[in-house]
Amino acid sequence: MARHHRSESTTRRSAARAVVGGVAAAAGGVVAATFAAGIVMSPAQAPSARLGGIHDDLQRAVQLRQITPEQAALFEAKLEREITGGSTDGSPNA
Repeated sequence: MARHHRSESTTRRSAARAVVGGVAAAAGGVVAATFAAGIVMSPAQAPSARLGGIHDDLQRAVQLRQITPEQAALFEAKLEREITGGSTDGSPNA
């Protein structure tokens, strides 16, 4: 009979671990979903702010000698055209 009691105790602990694990996984899923919704629902940065960040990142890459200044200039010009739709004032071309 003692053996049966030990088995029941082990089963209870296993069930408790499963419940705790499930709650932790669900909480993690809620946090991840909340974070993702925040990203999706946040307003897009203005083109000038995006270009400023790109410029800063490319300058850091040049300083770290990851790319050349020429590569940075070409890449920045390409991204500026894509972000602004080909114009330099931020308004899309018709």
